[in-house]
Amino acid sequence: MTTSPLLLFVVIDGVNHPLAACRWVRYEPNGCATGSALGTTATSPEQAAAEFEPVRRNREREHRRGVRYRLVSPDQWRDTVKPCLLGECNHVTQTTRPAA
Repeated sequence: MTTSPLLLFVVIDGVNHPLAACRWVRYEPNGCATGSALGTTATSPEQAAAEFEPVRRNREREHRRGVRYRLVSPDQWRDTVKPCLLGECNHVTQTTRPAA
């Protein structure tokens, strides 16, 4: 008897998506995505944070600073996350200084 692999689905913005196709994304306070991990690596934003930053003290500091983790669909990843990761977004970085 063969068994098929378990396929988990999540609902994001009212649409079902296979969890394996989704991504956990790390967002800076300005909304810029700075990291991405497979959706199957965590079941909550807290677990996703631990995947990105294993040291609890650092996670707590990031949380106070406004870093957030969110599960996104493949379309959301392509449209809003990928440009950030490629440096093609319009977010202002924390270190950006006005031109003199």
